[in-house]
Amino acid sequence: MWNFGVLSLKLMRRDISYVKFILEGYDGLGIVTTKDRFEAEAIVTYPISRKHTLAKLLDALKREGVIEEVHDT
Repeated sequence: MWNFGVLSLKLMRRDISYVKFILEGYDGLGIVTTKDRFEAEAIVTYPISRKHTLAKLLDALKREGVIEEVHDT
């Protein structure tokens, strides 16, 4: 049985597709769903077993200035 986690992201509107592209490039790392395109909010559903790798990638995107906030949901 798979266990999944969910994160909520706040990002720049112009970077929604960029974040989707990056995360989908890492096979099996997570699925990005746009929650509100006008508020630039997205949801990432990910396998718990990949949480460490996902966290490292999201930290890099935060340092890059693409992601403003990450919240567990």
